Amino acid sequence: MIRERSILALVSGEFISSLGSQMTALALPWFVLVTTGSPTRMGFVFAAELVPVVLLGVHAGVVVERLGPRSAMLLSDAARVPVVALVPLLYEVGGLSYALILLVAALHGLLSTVYFTCQRIVIPAVVGTDEQRVGQANTLVEGATNLTNFAGPALAGVLIGLMGAVNVMWIDAGSYVVSFLLIGLLVRVAGEVHEPGESGGVWAGVAYLRKDKLIGRVSLSSLVYGFLFPILVASFPVLAFRQYNHNPRVAGLLLSAFGGGAVVGAVAAYKILGRLAPMTLATIGILGLSGPLWLLVPHTPLAVVVAALAVSGFFQPLINAPYLGMLTTRVPRALQPKVMQAVITANRVAAPLGYAVAGPLIVGLGLHSVYAIVAALAALAAVNFIRAVTRPEALVQEAA
Repeated sequence: MIRERSILALVSGEFISSLGSQMTALALPWFVLVTTGSPTRMGFVFAAELVPVVLLGVHAGVVVERLGPRSAMLLSDAARVPVVALVPLLYEVGGLSYALILLVAALHGLLSTVYFTCQRIVIPAVVGTDEQRVGQANTLVEGATNLTNFAGPALAGVLIGLMGAVNVMWIDAGSYVVSFLLIGLLVRVAGEVHEPGESGGVWAGVAYLRKDKLIGRVSLSSLVYGFLFPILVASFPVLAFRQYNHNPRVAGLLLSAFGGGAVVGAVAAYKILGRLAPMTLATIGILGLSGPLWLLVPHTPLAVVVAALAVSGFFQPLINAPYLGMLTTRVPRALQPKVMQAVITANRVAAPLGYAVAGPLIVGLGLHSVYAIVAALAALAAVNFIRAVTRPEALVQEAA
């Protein structure tokens, strides 16, 4: 399948644009932290980019449905080029302010929300509705995303040290140009997927989550992790700045450790999934995801912190693969797009709040006290997840 032109272009475009986005995800907050010295202001930059996901995530599916996933991806790439380039351009002419940085972050988040939705919808339009082909294509795109989560922050840390944080954003702007060309010239859709039984409007997916107790409880745990991991992400530049000699490479290393673990975990999940019951694998995964976070609580060597994050990242795909498989087999086909979009939005709805509170918590409580809170809440979310998936009555329940 990877040899097919449309799939190769789609995977390549995803890798290149996501790699650029990962660079900006570190470069922009790092620039604010270095120039203002304020972890709180840095946290607000993280939050500003994700606020549109909260406000418009559920509605993004409707926008994509009207434009078509390929056209929406092209629009998103084309619009993100000037948005991202605005930061280094204004910096060069002396017109960059903190308010403008927040605006750029919000616009970038808004456009990325549409693009993120397209990632879940465009694949059937490219390869058709055959379940095996859709699954194979999803594996390739997910693998490209995990690889950028690993390589992007580490590369950004090196480039920030060499070029400066602002100049790194020129690379991100260029990545969207390349992605636009790949998708525009090479990706061809096999046909749009419309389900005649689909009804209920944009909130139908949310309504289904409220009725299905199993998926609802599992989504609650996902919501907790959506709040906690942004706090961790926001803490890494502060940790590198305060405890590792203002070294951006350390910040990139910490961010990429989790992504590197996820790359290996994705390969492991692909091989293990056929040997274990999906929810058994997910139970193992959530214990492995949350357990290593306790190693961040005491003052430990950098190598231990990196290893803990890598192990935690390794187990993330072991949860995601069974969970997405459960959604595919449990949710009525006509409702799958809206339920999937609702789950994606729920998974990220708490992220802006996590980024916003990260700075004040770090200033008020200290880094390692914050890590203790994160580890404790992650453990509670794991208990809720395990109780949900191990209740026989929940597993056989059909949503009303």
